[in-house]
Amino acid sequence: MNMNNRLHYIDNLRSLALLLGIVFHAALAYSPFFSNLWFTADPNTHFIFDYISHALHLFRMPLFFIIAGFCSALLIDKSNTNQFLRHRAKHILLPFMIFLPLSFAIYYHALSFGASIAKPTPPIFAVFQVIKEPVISTMHLWFLWNLFQFCVIFWLLNKSKLVSNKLDNFITHPVFLYCMLPILLTVSLIAQPIPFPAPDKLTPQLWSYGFYGSLYLVGASLFKKQNLLSTYQNYIWPLSGIATISIAAYFYLLPAAPTLEMVITAASAGEFTPTGHQHFLHVMVQTSCILSLTAVSILLGHRFLNNANRVSRAISDASYWVYLIHVPVLIYIQMPLINTALPALSKFIISVFLTLLIGQVSYLLLVKRTWLGLLLNGKKH
Repeated sequence: MNMNNRLHYIDNLRSLALLLGIVFHAALAYSPFFSNLWFTADPNTHFIFDYISHALHLFRMPLFFIIAGFCSALLIDKSNTNQFLRHRAKHILLPFMIFLPLSFAIYYHALSFGASIAKPTPPIFAVFQVIKEPVISTMHLWFLWNLFQFCVIFWLLNKSKLVSNKLDNFITHPVFLYCMLPILLTVSLIAQPIPFPAPDKLTPQLWSYGFYGSLYLVGASLFKKQNLLSTYQNYIWPLSGIATISIAAYFYLLPAAPTLEMVITAASAGEFTPTGHQHFLHVMVQTSCILSLTAVSILLGHRFLNNANRVSRAISDASYWVYLIHVPVLIYIQMPLINTALPALSKFIISVFLTLLIGQVSYLLLVKRTWLGLLLNGKKH
């Protein structure tokens, strides 16, 4: 999106979705619900981090994929389909291929470092000792792998002329957005546990195509129907009401936190298996949360974030790099904090602040004016 007449709210929403990932992953360490699931789970927890982690999980990546679809349509509109695929391969696939092996090595060192100093070690380390042949994961880089798959499909649709104004009109029609899209997302998530997992396997996962892929196409169609964002501004308050009711119902129906035995079983099988007679109802409520929270985020971003200054531009430019490195950085920061008696809130603030600081400074000093900065963000005009 390095061009004149930038859509600043798109830049700002994209960086917001990425940087909220730091808040989300930092909150997992202090969430009672995720205490048996996360690498840096701290013995000092607080229930407020259950609400933070679940709420962010419901809309953060759905928002990102809608923005990604929007940017894909913008790129094709400004160039052509072949240039689009080359651009996406360079700025999405190539960073994935570079950072995936690096992440494996850094994760291994960070977790080994943490295991040697943290007292007590997080419960997930007991799972590592039991599972001898874990399923290969793309870790926090899964979004790049899934996004490139969607870009290839979008490229094929454009090459075959199947993407047209009729499809855009259909996807942005109220009947699709209010009726068909919720059904499609619910069906896609019905076989997944709550909260839904990251589609982090190397093999394509059909539920991710139905879930994130559908949201990607909504974003792509929204590019040609940007006037709808102004029209839908009148729906912010009703959507906020739906989001509030849906979140309350979501937490009311939320099952008990998974035990360590459940985590070991899931790790052996490569996935969690949904249980409980209320699962279908809970998935429907979850879908309502996802759509209402994401819609409110986009509409608020369109209203209040459609401006730029040097600070927001710097944050947006660095956000891709910061997200790529943030999980190992959090591990290095949060593992030593386990040994302190600080309250969970203090540890959370420290870990988020230091991760953002390290990410931003390292981008300015080591990345911005190098080949890596060019790879991640393209040429600056």
